[in-house]
Amino acid sequence: MNKKQTKILVYLIPILLVLTPLSWGLDKSEMDKFLYPEYSKKISMDFKGAALNDVLKILSQQSGLNFIAAKEIADKQVTLYLDNVPVEEALERILNVNSLTYEIKPGSDIFLVKELNKPAKNLETRVFKLKHATVSNSKLNSTISIETTSTTGGTSSSGTGTAAGANSGILDAIKAILTADGKIVEDARTNSLVITDIQAQFPVIERTLATLDIPVPQILIEVEMLDISKSTADQIGVKFGSTPLTFTGGERDHVYPWNQNKLLNKGYEFEEAEYRVGTISAAGLSATFQFLKSQTDTKHLARPKILTLNNQTAEIKISTNEAIGVATSTTSAQSTATSATRAERVETGVFLKVTPQANLETGEIILAVQPKVVQARTGATFITNNGSITFKDPEERGAQSILRIKDGETIIIGGLLRETGTDTITKLPILGDLPLIGGAFRHKDKTADERELVIFLTPRVLTEDYTISSKTAFKHIEREQEIPLVRRNAVEKALSNFEKLNF
Repeated sequence: MNKKQTKILVYLIPILLVLTPLSWGLDKSEMDKFLYPEYSKKISMDFKGAALNDVLKILSQQSGLNFIAAKEIADKQVTLYLDNVPVEEALERILNVNSLTYEIKPGSDIFLVKELNKPAKNLETRVFKLKHATVSNSKLNSTISIETTSTTGGTSSSGTGTAAGANSGILDAIKAILTADGKIVEDARTNSLVITDIQAQFPVIERTLATLDIPVPQILIEVEMLDISKSTADQIGVKFGSTPLTFTGGERDHVYPWNQNKLLNKGYEFEEAEYRVGTISAAGLSATFQFLKSQTDTKHLARPKILTLNNQTAEIKISTNEAIGVATSTTSAQSTATSATRAERVETGVFLKVTPQANLETGEIILAVQPKVVQARTGATFITNNGSITFKDPEERGAQSILRIKDGETIIIGGLLRETGTDTITKLPILGDLPLIGGAFRHKDKTADERELVIFLTPRVLTEDYTISSKTAFKHIEREQEIPLVRRNAVEKALSNFEKLNF
Protein backbone atom coordinates (compact mmCIF):
# COMPACT_ATOMS: atom_id res chain seq x y z
CA MET A 1 0.00 0.00 0.00
CA ASN A 2 1.53 3.35 -1.04
CA LYS A 3 1.36 6.58 0.85
CA LYS A 4 -1.48 7.98 -1.28
CA GLN A 5 -3.81 5.05 -0.50
CA THR A 6 -2.93 5.22 3.16
CA LYS A 7 -3.96 8.87 3.30
CA ILE A 8 -7.34 8.07 1.67
CA LEU A 9 -8.07 5.38 4.27
CA VAL A 10 -7.12 7.70 7.08
CA TYR A 11 -9.69 10.25 5.88
CA LEU A 12 -12.49 7.68 5.07
CA ILE A 13 -12.45 5.78 8.37
CA PRO A 14 -13.52 8.75 10.54
CA ILE A 15 -16.26 9.62 8.03
CA LEU A 16 -17.65 6.04 8.10
CA LEU A 17 -17.53 5.97 11.89
CA VAL A 18 -19.62 9.14 11.98
CA LEU A 19 -22.19 8.03 9.36
CA THR A 20 -22.77 4.51 10.71
CA PRO A 21 -24.37 5.51 14.05
CA LEU A 22 -26.42 8.11 12.16
CA SER A 23 -27.85 5.50 9.79
CA TRP A 24 -28.70 3.18 12.67
CA GLY A 25 -30.84 5.85 14.29
CA LEU A 26 -32.87 6.68 11.11
CA ASP A 27 -36.14 5.01 10.13
CA LYS A 28 -36.97 4.13 6.53
CA SER A 29 -38.45 7.55 5.73
CA GLU A 30 -35.53 9.43 7.21
CA MET A 31 -33.07 7.11 5.49
CA ASP A 32 -34.80 7.77 2.16
CA LYS A 33 -34.48 11.50 2.77
CA PHE A 34 -30.83 11.08 3.57
CA LEU A 35 -30.15 8.92 0.52
CA TYR A 36 -32.48 10.81 -1.86
CA PRO A 37 -32.33 14.58 -1.29
CA GLU A 38 -34.90 15.01 -4.09
CA TYR A 39 -37.53 14.10 -1.47
CA SER A 40 -37.44 17.66 -0.18
CA LYS A 41 -38.19 19.15 -3.58
CA LYS A 42 -41.68 20.63 -3.90
CA ILE A 43 -43.97 19.85 -6.83
CA SER A 44 -47.48 20.68 -8.10
CA MET A 45 -49.80 18.21 -9.92
CA ASP A 46 -53.45 18.22 -11.07
CA PHE A 47 -55.03 14.99 -12.43
CA LYS A 48 -58.59 13.67 -12.74
CA GLY A 49 -59.13 10.03 -13.68
CA ALA A 50 -55.59 9.68 -15.03
CA ALA A 51 -53.77 6.38 -15.36
CA LEU A 52 -51.23 5.69 -12.63
CA ASN A 53 -48.57 5.26 -15.30
CA ASP A 54 -49.10 8.83 -16.49
CA VAL A 55 -49.08 10.22 -12.93
CA LEU A 56 -45.78 8.52 -12.11
CA LYS A 57 -44.30 9.80 -15.36
CA ILE A 58 -45.05 13.43 -14.45
CA LEU A 59 -43.90 12.80 -10.88
CA SER A 60 -40.62 11.45 -12.20
CA GLN A 61 -40.11 14.46 -14.45
CA GLN A 62 -40.74 16.96 -11.65
CA SER A 63 -38.86 15.18 -8.86
CA GLY A 64 -35.94 13.65 -10.76
CA LEU A 65 -36.71 10.20 -9.28
CA ASN A 66 -37.36 7.04 -11.33
CA PHE A 67 -40.65 5.12 -10.99
CA ILE A 68 -41.95 1.87 -12.49
CA ALA A 69 -45.56 0.72 -12.01
CA ALA A 70 -46.36 -2.99 -11.70
CA LYS A 71 -48.34 -4.40 -14.64
CA GLU A 72 -51.52 -5.13 -12.66
CA ILE A 73 -51.85 -1.51 -11.44
CA ALA A 74 -50.42 0.42 -14.40
CA ASP A 75 -53.88 1.45 -15.64
CA LYS A 76 -55.32 2.20 -12.21
CA GLN A 77 -57.15 5.53 -12.32
CA VAL A 78 -55.91 8.27 -10.00
CA THR A 79 -57.42 11.66 -9.18
CA LEU A 80 -55.31 14.23 -7.27
CA TYR A 81 -54.57 17.92 -6.87
CA LEU A 82 -51.23 18.93 -5.31
CA ASP A 83 -49.89 22.48 -5.02
CA ASN A 84 -46.33 23.09 -3.87
CA VAL A 85 -46.06 19.83 -1.90
CA PRO A 86 -42.80 18.00 -1.05
CA VAL A 87 -42.14 14.92 -3.18
CA GLU A 88 -42.09 12.70 -0.10
CA GLU A 89 -45.55 13.81 1.01
CA ALA A 90 -46.96 13.64 -2.52
CA LEU A 91 -45.68 10.09 -3.01
CA GLU A 92 -46.98 9.02 0.40
CA ARG A 93 -50.49 10.38 -0.26
CA ILE A 94 -50.72 8.86 -3.73
CA LEU A 95 -49.71 5.43 -2.47
CA ASN A 96 -51.81 5.38 0.71
CA VAL A 97 -55.06 6.52 -0.91
CA ASN A 98 -54.78 3.87 -3.62
CA SER A 99 -53.57 1.04 -1.33
CA LEU A 100 -50.13 0.98 -2.96
CA THR A 101 -46.55 0.76 -1.76
CA TYR A 102 -43.09 0.94 -3.30
CA GLU A 103 -40.03 -1.24 -3.31
CA ILE A 104 -36.41 -0.22 -3.97
CA LYS A 105 -33.34 -2.38 -4.08
CA PRO A 106 -30.19 -1.30 -2.21
CA GLY A 107 -27.87 0.70 -4.42
CA SER A 108 -30.67 1.45 -6.92
CA ASP A 109 -32.54 4.68 -7.57
CA ILE A 110 -35.57 3.05 -9.23
CA PHE A 111 -38.83 2.87 -7.25
CA LEU A 112 -41.11 -0.09 -8.08
CA VAL A 113 -44.71 0.86 -7.26
CA LYS A 114 -46.93 -2.17 -6.57
CA GLU A 115 -50.15 -3.19 -4.84
CA LEU A 116 -50.11 -3.32 -1.07
CA ASN A 117 -50.13 -6.88 0.20
CA LYS A 118 -53.56 -7.66 1.65
CA PRO A 119 -53.71 -9.57 4.93
CA ALA A 120 -54.48 -13.25 4.36
CA LYS A 121 -58.12 -14.15 5.04
CA ASN A 122 -58.96 -17.22 7.08
CA LEU A 123 -60.98 -19.22 4.54
CA GLU A 124 -62.83 -22.37 5.52
CA THR A 125 -64.29 -25.20 3.41
CA ARG A 126 -67.41 -27.12 4.38
CA VAL A 127 -69.47 -29.81 2.64
CA PHE A 128 -73.27 -29.57 2.72
CA LYS A 129 -75.21 -32.66 1.66
CA LEU A 130 -78.59 -31.79 0.17
CA LYS A 131 -81.48 -33.79 1.63
CA HIS A 132 -84.33 -32.95 -0.72
CA ALA A 133 -83.04 -30.80 -3.57
CA THR A 134 -80.65 -32.00 -6.28
CA VAL A 135 -77.55 -30.38 -7.70
CA SER A 136 -77.88 -28.90 -11.17
CA ASN A 137 -75.60 -31.47 -12.85
CA SER A 138 -77.36 -34.48 -11.34
CA LYS A 139 -78.54 -37.23 -13.68
CA LEU A 140 -81.81 -37.31 -11.76
CA ASN A 141 -82.76 -34.03 -13.38
CA SER A 142 -83.52 -35.87 -16.60
CA THR A 143 -87.06 -37.13 -16.91
CA ILE A 144 -88.02 -40.79 -16.86
CA SER A 145 -90.36 -41.99 -19.59
CA ILE A 146 -92.50 -45.11 -19.26
CA GLU A 147 -93.77 -46.22 -22.65
CA THR A 148 -95.91 -49.16 -23.73
CA THR A 149 -96.44 -50.05 -27.38
CA SER A 150 -99.32 -52.06 -28.83
CA THR A 151 -98.81 -54.84 -31.35
CA THR A 152 -100.59 -53.16 -34.26
CA GLY A 153 -100.34 -49.85 -36.03
CA GLY A 154 -97.29 -48.61 -34.20
CA THR A 155 -99.49 -46.96 -31.58
CA SER A 156 -97.96 -46.04 -28.26
CA SER A 157 -99.38 -44.67 -25.03
CA SER A 158 -96.82 -43.07 -22.78
CA GLY A 159 -96.54 -40.84 -19.76
CA THR A 160 -93.58 -38.78 -18.70
CA GLY A 161 -93.05 -37.37 -15.21
CA THR A 162 -90.15 -36.03 -13.20
CA ALA A 163 -88.32 -38.45 -10.96
CA ALA A 164 -86.47 -36.14 -8.63
CA GLY A 165 -87.05 -32.64 -9.91
CA ALA A 166 -84.82 -30.17 -11.67
CA ASN A 167 -82.38 -27.80 -10.08
CA SER A 168 -84.33 -25.81 -7.50
CA GLY A 169 -82.18 -22.70 -7.80
CA ILE A 170 -80.21 -23.36 -4.62
CA LEU A 171 -76.90 -22.94 -6.47
CA ASP A 172 -77.78 -19.42 -7.64
CA ALA A 173 -79.10 -18.48 -4.21
CA ILE A 174 -75.88 -19.54 -2.46
CA LYS A 175 -73.69 -17.81 -5.04
CA ALA A 176 -75.55 -14.57 -4.36
CA ILE A 177 -74.63 -14.56 -0.65
CA LEU A 178 -70.98 -15.62 -0.95
CA THR A 179 -68.26 -13.06 -0.30
CA ALA A 180 -65.78 -12.02 -2.98
CA ASP A 181 -63.42 -14.79 -1.87
CA GLY A 182 -66.13 -17.45 -1.64
CA LYS A 183 -66.44 -20.41 -4.01
CA ILE A 184 -68.98 -23.19 -4.48
CA VAL A 185 -68.61 -26.54 -6.27
CA GLU A 186 -71.31 -29.15 -6.90
CA ASP A 187 -70.67 -32.86 -6.43
CA ALA A 188 -73.25 -34.91 -8.31
CA ARG A 189 -72.01 -38.24 -6.95
CA THR A 190 -72.91 -37.38 -3.34
CA ASN A 191 -75.50 -34.68 -4.15
CA SER A 192 -73.50 -32.19 -2.11
CA LEU A 193 -72.31 -28.59 -2.22
CA VAL A 194 -68.66 -27.86 -1.39
CA ILE A 195 -68.49 -24.26 -0.18
CA THR A 196 -65.36 -22.24 0.63
CA ASP A 197 -65.71 -18.86 2.36
CA ILE A 198 -64.81 -16.92 5.48
CA GLN A 199 -66.03 -18.39 8.74
CA ALA A 200 -68.35 -15.47 9.52
CA GLN A 201 -70.39 -16.12 6.35
CA PHE A 202 -71.31 -19.75 7.08
CA PRO A 203 -74.21 -18.98 9.46
CA VAL A 204 -75.90 -17.08 6.62
CA ILE A 205 -75.22 -19.96 4.21
CA GLU A 206 -76.63 -22.52 6.66
CA ARG A 207 -79.83 -20.53 7.21
CA THR A 208 -80.33 -20.17 3.46
CA LEU A 209 -79.85 -23.90 2.86
CA ALA A 210 -82.24 -24.78 5.68
CA THR A 211 -84.90 -22.56 4.11
CA LEU A 212 -84.50 -23.81 0.53
CA ASP A 213 -83.62 -27.49 0.98
CA ILE A 214 -87.11 -28.64 1.94
CA PRO A 215 -89.36 -31.42 0.59
CA VAL A 216 -91.10 -30.47 -2.65
CA PRO A 217 -94.79 -31.46 -2.81
CA GLN A 218 -95.61 -34.40 -5.06
CA ILE A 219 -98.70 -34.15 -7.20
CA LEU A 220 -100.66 -37.08 -8.61
CA ILE A 221 -102.36 -36.23 -11.89
CA GLU A 222 -105.21 -38.57 -12.87
CA VAL A 223 -106.31 -38.28 -16.48
CA GLU A 224 -109.19 -39.80 -18.42
CA MET A 225 -109.14 -39.30 -22.20
CA LEU A 226 -112.35 -39.98 -24.08
CA ASP A 227 -113.13 -39.86 -27.78
CA ILE A 228 -116.85 -39.13 -28.14
CA SER A 229 -119.15 -37.98 -30.89
CA LYS A 230 -119.94 -34.30 -31.07
CA SER A 231 -123.62 -34.96 -30.43
CA THR A 232 -122.70 -36.70 -27.18
CA ALA A 233 -120.43 -33.81 -26.24
CA ASP A 234 -123.27 -31.38 -26.88
CA GLN A 235 -125.55 -33.40 -24.60
CA ILE A 236 -122.96 -33.26 -21.83
CA GLY A 237 -122.72 -29.52 -22.26
CA VAL A 238 -126.50 -29.10 -21.93
CA LYS A 239 -126.81 -31.50 -19.02
CA PHE A 240 -124.05 -29.88 -17.00
CA GLY A 241 -124.53 -26.29 -18.01
CA SER A 242 -124.85 -25.37 -14.33
CA THR A 243 -121.29 -26.35 -13.45
CA PRO A 244 -119.35 -23.60 -11.60
CA LEU A 245 -118.29 -21.70 -14.72
CA THR A 246 -118.75 -17.92 -14.58
CA PHE A 247 -118.38 -15.43 -17.39
CA THR A 248 -118.69 -11.64 -17.40
CA GLY A 249 -121.75 -10.39 -19.20
CA GLY A 250 -122.13 -7.26 -21.30
CA GLU A 251 -122.83 -3.76 -19.99
CA ARG A 252 -124.60 -0.84 -21.61
CA ASP A 253 -125.96 2.58 -20.69
CA HIS A 254 -128.41 2.89 -23.58
CA VAL A 255 -132.17 2.48 -23.27
CA TYR A 256 -134.54 0.95 -25.82
CA PRO A 257 -134.05 0.56 -28.74
CA TRP A 258 -130.82 -1.25 -27.87
CA ASN A 259 -127.78 -0.46 -30.01
CA GLN A 260 -124.82 -2.83 -30.05
CA ASN A 261 -122.40 0.03 -30.63
CA LYS A 262 -123.27 1.41 -27.17
CA LEU A 263 -121.79 -1.56 -25.33
CA LEU A 264 -119.35 -0.65 -22.59
CA ASN A 265 -118.06 -4.20 -22.18
CA LYS A 266 -118.92 -7.01 -24.56
CA GLY A 267 -117.93 -9.64 -22.00
CA TYR A 268 -117.11 -13.21 -22.95
CA GLU A 269 -117.83 -14.23 -26.53
CA PHE A 270 -118.53 -17.90 -27.32
CA GLU A 271 -117.46 -19.36 -30.62
CA GLU A 272 -118.45 -22.57 -32.32
CA ALA A 273 -116.28 -25.64 -31.56
CA GLU A 274 -113.79 -23.68 -29.50
CA TYR A 275 -111.34 -25.00 -26.93
CA ARG A 276 -113.16 -25.17 -23.58
CA VAL A 277 -112.09 -25.70 -19.98
CA GLY A 278 -114.50 -26.16 -17.06
CA THR A 279 -114.65 -27.62 -13.58
CA ILE A 280 -117.06 -30.24 -12.28
CA SER A 281 -117.95 -31.59 -8.85
CA ALA A 282 -117.53 -35.20 -7.77
CA ALA A 283 -121.27 -35.87 -8.12
CA GLY A 284 -121.34 -34.30 -11.56
CA LEU A 285 -118.29 -36.31 -12.60
CA SER A 286 -119.93 -39.59 -11.60
CA ALA A 287 -123.10 -38.69 -13.47
CA THR A 288 -121.10 -37.72 -16.55
CA PHE A 289 -119.34 -41.08 -16.65
CA GLN A 290 -122.60 -42.93 -16.18
CA PHE A 291 -123.96 -41.09 -19.18
CA LEU A 292 -120.88 -41.77 -21.30
CA LYS A 293 -120.99 -45.47 -20.41
CA SER A 294 -124.45 -45.65 -21.95
CA GLN A 295 -123.14 -44.31 -25.27
CA THR A 296 -121.94 -47.15 -27.49
CA ASP A 297 -119.78 -44.84 -29.62
CA THR A 298 -117.65 -43.63 -26.69
CA LYS A 299 -114.00 -44.68 -26.95
CA HIS A 300 -111.77 -44.67 -23.90
CA LEU A 301 -108.33 -43.72 -25.16
CA ALA A 302 -106.30 -43.80 -21.96
CA ARG A 303 -106.54 -43.54 -18.18
CA PRO A 304 -102.99 -42.76 -17.00
CA LYS A 305 -101.86 -41.64 -13.56
CA ILE A 306 -98.73 -39.51 -13.53
CA LEU A 307 -96.78 -38.60 -10.40
CA THR A 308 -94.68 -35.45 -10.68
CA LEU A 309 -93.09 -32.84 -8.45
CA ASN A 310 -94.33 -29.33 -7.93
CA ASN A 311 -93.56 -27.02 -10.89
CA GLN A 312 -92.43 -29.95 -13.04
CA THR A 313 -94.07 -30.90 -16.33
CA ALA A 314 -95.84 -34.22 -16.82
CA GLU A 315 -96.44 -35.36 -20.39
CA ILE A 316 -98.96 -37.91 -21.66
CA LYS A 317 -99.29 -39.02 -25.25
CA ILE A 318 -101.25 -41.57 -27.27
CA SER A 319 -99.55 -41.55 -30.63
CA THR A 320 -98.98 -43.41 -33.86
CA ASN A 321 -95.92 -43.15 -36.06
CA GLU A 322 -97.92 -42.70 -39.24
CA ALA A 323 -96.61 -42.74 -42.81
CA ILE A 324 -97.59 -39.59 -44.69
CA GLY A 325 -95.52 -39.89 -47.86
CA VAL A 326 -92.50 -41.32 -49.59
CA ALA A 327 -88.97 -39.98 -49.35
CA THR A 328 -86.34 -40.91 -51.93
CA SER A 329 -82.63 -40.49 -51.36
CA THR A 330 -79.95 -40.92 -54.04
CA THR A 331 -76.37 -41.92 -53.29
CA SER A 332 -73.67 -41.52 -55.95
CA ALA A 333 -70.50 -43.57 -55.89
CA GLN A 334 -68.16 -42.86 -58.82
CA SER A 335 -70.30 -43.56 -61.91
CA THR A 336 -73.02 -45.54 -60.09
CA ALA A 337 -76.10 -43.94 -58.52
CA THR A 338 -78.19 -45.81 -55.98
CA SER A 339 -81.71 -44.75 -55.03
CA ALA A 340 -83.42 -45.72 -51.79
CA THR A 341 -87.09 -45.21 -51.03
CA ARG A 342 -88.46 -45.02 -47.53
CA ALA A 343 -91.68 -43.99 -45.88
CA GLU A 344 -91.80 -40.49 -44.46
CA ARG A 345 -93.45 -40.65 -41.05
CA VAL A 346 -94.84 -38.21 -38.50
CA GLU A 347 -96.10 -38.78 -34.98
CA THR A 348 -99.88 -38.36 -34.82
CA GLY A 349 -102.31 -38.76 -31.96
CA VAL A 350 -103.20 -37.06 -28.70
CA PHE A 351 -100.62 -35.20 -26.60
CA LEU A 352 -101.10 -33.58 -23.20
CA LYS A 353 -98.64 -31.58 -21.10
CA VAL A 354 -99.55 -30.56 -17.55
CA THR A 355 -97.45 -28.43 -15.18
CA PRO A 356 -98.87 -28.14 -11.64
CA GLN A 357 -97.99 -25.55 -9.00
CA ALA A 358 -99.47 -26.27 -5.57
CA ASN A 359 -100.18 -23.74 -2.83
CA LEU A 360 -100.25 -25.74 0.40
CA GLU A 361 -101.64 -22.84 2.44
CA THR A 362 -104.76 -22.26 0.32
CA GLY A 363 -105.18 -25.83 -0.92
CA GLU A 364 -105.26 -24.64 -4.52
CA ILE A 365 -103.35 -25.87 -7.55
CA ILE A 366 -102.44 -23.77 -10.58
CA LEU A 367 -102.32 -25.88 -13.74
CA ALA A 368 -100.67 -25.01 -17.04
CA VAL A 369 -102.46 -27.31 -19.50
CA GLN A 370 -101.39 -27.82 -23.10
CA PRO A 371 -103.48 -30.36 -25.07
CA LYS A 372 -102.69 -31.11 -28.70
CA VAL A 373 -104.17 -33.35 -31.38
CA VAL A 374 -102.20 -34.23 -34.51
CA GLN A 375 -104.06 -35.95 -37.33
CA ALA A 376 -103.00 -36.94 -40.85
CA ARG A 377 -105.64 -36.13 -43.46
CA THR A 378 -105.75 -37.44 -47.01
CA GLY A 379 -103.94 -35.04 -49.28
CA ALA A 380 -103.01 -34.82 -52.95
CA THR A 381 -102.66 -37.83 -55.26
CA PHE A 382 -99.76 -38.01 -57.73
CA ILE A 383 -99.54 -40.21 -60.82
CA THR A 384 -96.23 -42.03 -61.21
CA ASN A 385 -94.84 -44.62 -63.60
CA ASN A 386 -95.75 -47.36 -61.15
CA GLY A 387 -99.26 -46.08 -60.44
CA SER A 388 -100.58 -43.39 -58.14
CA ILE A 389 -99.44 -42.25 -54.70
CA THR A 390 -101.71 -40.49 -52.24
CA PHE A 391 -100.00 -38.36 -49.64
CA LYS A 392 -101.29 -37.28 -46.26
CA ASP A 393 -101.16 -33.81 -44.73
CA PRO A 394 -100.53 -33.58 -40.96
CA GLU A 395 -103.03 -31.34 -39.18
CA GLU A 396 -102.31 -30.08 -35.69
CA ARG A 397 -104.79 -28.54 -33.27
CA GLY A 398 -103.88 -27.45 -29.79
CA ALA A 399 -104.29 -24.84 -27.11
CA GLN A 400 -102.69 -23.54 -23.94
CA SER A 401 -104.46 -22.61 -20.74
CA ILE A 402 -103.57 -21.67 -17.16
CA LEU A 403 -106.22 -22.18 -14.50
CA ARG A 404 -106.58 -22.47 -10.73
CA ILE A 405 -108.61 -25.20 -9.04
CA LYS A 406 -108.99 -26.75 -5.61
CA ASP A 407 -106.97 -29.79 -4.61
CA GLY A 408 -108.81 -32.90 -5.84
CA GLU A 409 -111.17 -30.97 -8.11
CA THR A 410 -111.71 -32.26 -11.65
CA ILE A 411 -111.52 -30.12 -14.76
CA ILE A 412 -112.95 -30.96 -18.17
CA ILE A 413 -111.12 -30.00 -21.34
CA GLY A 414 -113.05 -30.14 -24.60
CA GLY A 415 -113.45 -28.51 -27.96
CA LEU A 416 -110.69 -30.34 -29.86
CA LEU A 417 -112.70 -31.65 -32.82
CA ARG A 418 -111.75 -33.96 -35.65
CA GLU A 419 -113.61 -35.42 -38.57
CA THR A 420 -113.55 -39.07 -39.63
CA GLY A 421 -114.95 -40.39 -42.89
CA THR A 422 -116.35 -43.87 -43.54
CA ASP A 423 -117.03 -45.39 -46.97
CA THR A 424 -119.76 -48.06 -46.97
CA ILE A 425 -120.29 -50.17 -50.12
CA THR A 426 -123.56 -52.07 -50.53
CA LYS A 427 -123.70 -54.51 -53.44
CA LEU A 428 -125.37 -57.63 -54.76
CA PRO A 429 -123.19 -60.71 -54.54
CA ILE A 430 -121.42 -61.64 -57.78
CA LEU A 431 -123.23 -58.98 -59.84
CA GLY A 432 -121.68 -56.15 -57.93
CA ASP A 433 -118.20 -57.47 -58.74
CA LEU A 434 -118.69 -57.68 -62.50
CA PRO A 435 -116.53 -55.34 -64.60
CA LEU A 436 -118.17 -52.50 -66.47
CA ILE A 437 -121.74 -53.26 -65.39
CA GLY A 438 -120.93 -53.96 -61.72
CA GLY A 439 -121.49 -50.34 -60.79
CA ALA A 440 -125.20 -50.73 -61.46
CA PHE A 441 -125.47 -53.38 -58.73
CA ARG A 442 -123.57 -51.63 -55.96
CA HIS A 443 -123.93 -48.44 -53.97
CA LYS A 444 -121.25 -46.43 -52.22
CA ASP A 445 -122.25 -44.36 -49.23
CA LYS A 446 -119.81 -41.93 -47.60
CA THR A 447 -120.54 -40.74 -44.09
CA ALA A 448 -118.67 -38.16 -42.02
CA ASP A 449 -118.47 -38.40 -38.25
CA GLU A 450 -117.39 -35.46 -36.14
CA ARG A 451 -115.56 -36.55 -33.00
CA GLU A 452 -114.44 -34.56 -29.98
CA LEU A 453 -111.61 -35.23 -27.55
CA VAL A 454 -112.71 -34.76 -23.94
CA ILE A 455 -110.13 -34.84 -21.15
CA PHE A 456 -110.98 -35.20 -17.47
CA LEU A 457 -108.06 -34.12 -15.31
CA THR A 458 -107.79 -34.37 -11.49
CA PRO A 459 -104.65 -33.19 -9.63
CA ARG A 460 -104.02 -34.20 -6.02
CA VAL A 461 -101.29 -33.05 -3.64
CA LEU A 462 -99.91 -36.16 -1.97
CA THR A 463 -99.18 -36.38 1.72
CA GLU A 464 -96.65 -38.70 3.33
CA ASP A 465 -99.26 -41.34 4.21
CA TYR A 466 -100.94 -41.23 0.79
CA THR A 467 -100.96 -44.25 -1.50
CA ILE A 468 -101.89 -44.01 -5.15
CA SER A 469 -104.48 -46.77 -4.81
CA SER A 470 -106.16 -45.13 -1.79
CA LYS A 471 -108.02 -42.55 -3.85
CA THR A 472 -109.13 -42.31 -7.41
CA ALA A 473 -111.33 -39.89 -9.27
CA PHE A 474 -112.51 -42.48 -11.78
CA LYS A 475 -114.27 -45.76 -11.18
CA HIS A 476 -113.74 -48.65 -13.53
CA ILE A 477 -115.13 -48.00 -17.00
CA GLU A 478 -115.15 -50.57 -19.76
CA ARG A 479 -112.36 -50.13 -22.27
CA GLU A 480 -113.04 -49.94 -25.97
CA GLN A 481 -112.04 -53.61 -26.31
CA GLU A 482 -114.67 -54.62 -23.71
CA ILE A 483 -117.88 -54.58 -25.79
CA PRO A 484 -120.83 -53.32 -23.72
CA LEU A 485 -123.94 -55.48 -23.52
CA VAL A 486 -126.02 -53.05 -25.61
CA ARG A 487 -123.50 -53.09 -28.46
CA ARG A 488 -123.08 -56.87 -28.30
CA ASN A 489 -126.84 -57.44 -28.52
CA ALA A 490 -127.08 -55.06 -31.49
CA VAL A 491 -124.30 -56.90 -33.33
CA GLU A 492 -125.86 -60.33 -32.69
CA LYS A 493 -129.24 -59.11 -33.92
CA ALA A 494 -127.72 -57.72 -37.13
CA LEU A 495 -125.92 -61.01 -37.83
CA SER A 496 -129.12 -62.95 -37.24
CA ASN A 497 -131.04 -60.82 -39.73
CA PHE A 498 -128.25 -61.16 -42.28
CA GLU A 499 -128.44 -64.97 -42.11
CA LYS A 500 -132.17 -64.88 -42.89
CA LEU A 501 -131.61 -63.02 -46.18
CA ASN A 502 -131.92 -65.11 -49.34
CA PHE A 503 -130.13 -63.89 -52.45
